[in-house]
Amino acid sequence: MKLVNNGVVKFDYQFPLYNFFFPSQSLDVFQPDEKKLSGLLNGANNKAASRALYFHIPFCEAICSFCPFTRGLYKNEEDIDRYTEALIKEIEYKSRLMDFKAVPVRAIFFGGGTPSLLSPQNINDIGEALHRFFDMSTVEEFSFEFNITSVTRERAVVLADIGVTHARFGLQTIDPGWRKLFNLNEDITEIERAANLLVPTFKHVLCDIMYGMNGSSESQTLADIDKAVELGVSNIDIYPINNVVTSVKLHKKIKERTAEVFPAMRKLNMKLMIDEHMRQKGYYPYNGHGYVRQTNSQSALITRDYSFIYHEHVYGYADHDLLGFGVGAISSFAENVITNTSLREQYIAKMTTGEYICQVSQHSPVLDLVKPVVLRLPYHGEIEKSQVAMSDLPQGLLDRLQELIEADLVIETATTFELTKLGWLWYSNIMFYLIPENEQNILKKIVFEKLSANGRDITRDELIYSTG
Repeated sequence: MKLVNNGVVKFDYQFPLYNFFFPSQSLDVFQPDEKKLSGLLNGANNKAASRALYFHIPFCEAICSFCPFTRGLYKNEEDIDRYTEALIKEIEYKSRLMDFKAVPVRAIFFGGGTPSLLSPQNINDIGEALHRFFDMSTVEEFSFEFNITSVTRERAVVLADIGVTHARFGLQTIDPGWRKLFNLNEDITEIERAANLLVPTFKHVLCDIMYGMNGSSESQTLADIDKAVELGVSNIDIYPINNVVTSVKLHKKIKERTAEVFPAMRKLNMKLMIDEHMRQKGYYPYNGHGYVRQTNSQSALITRDYSFIYHEHVYGYADHDLLGFGVGAISSFAENVITNTSLREQYIAKMTTGEYICQVSQHSPVLDLVKPVVLRLPYHGEIEKSQVAMSDLPQGLLDRLQELIEADLVIETATTFELTKLGWLWYSNIMFYLIPENEQNILKKIVFEKLSANGRDITRDELIYSTG
């Protein structure tokens, strides 16, 4: 990727992964025994100042064609009951290896899959385990994902009782044709019903909107945004479709529907349009693709009145770590990434007998040092110099940072580095541009392998910016 610095066009192409995990999970990989794992987890406690927890619930009533996450079709309540028991067993197992209360937990996130398929009893059982093993008094944010068809008043009340503050659901689009292609419920009244239950119950209710599909339009995206605003949600995440991870079936269905492609330059223009439309509606950005409703008019590029704390730990400072639970869940802390087994039945069977299956990827400490510059600066729009070991950063990274400053993408103050308005427009490319070359190559390999599947591809126009 080259920095071309041609007016508004700052890069020669759009890297097709918009958010990615860093450091990668492919360096110096091994399966730890219990003694080694205990040492790693306790080492994390010695270096972390703040922690987030992630819990993965891998069941879905239907498989969305755009979703890349570990999940499987819901079959019966017994499967979810067994999984819930295994999840609690993992909490109990790790509690014997590390002190859960040594580092304050600021955020909890239940993702999937569809966490809202958990029964009220499942939710109660997990909530009891959370309050038994963790100090919940430090938790500032507790997020839980819903599918609109599984939103019930009983579930909402039970979740509020265990401390959930943020309810999240996928709107994606209200266009019935696209909802059918995405394998989403086509009944818009179900979205309205779900929102009517969630909005009065939780402090924050967030929905996702996706744009930039081949054959879609700007007017459709604006209609989707207007519907989300009408529903009364407090937060809206708006992001371009990730064609690298969407299913081959979806690629084929879109090709059958239209020969039109959505060029990279058009997506760039759409981000400008979306941003202005959101501000006019009273919603202001707080990270790369998230907007929050604010009662006071905002003039700042990115509001500092709100932050999604969970993402402060995924894309944050080096001493903000992440502890994951459940099938395929990731834990990320100093010099280590732990990835749980992605096989659900293996996870359930092994945890039931007290055996934890995972792999560890170890990386150089320098990757933790550069993480705030590589991830937090582009995604959250700012880093405090006092929170970064600036004198220990590699010269190559400092050189690339200086190039971004000269290209009017980043500005340096006495105490911070901050994105400019143009920088925010290009945040995902800046993330990729700043990571070390070996990590870039790992991501490129992932893209190549995904796009080598017969039927899944991205055209040149979707990636290349015309600069002359």
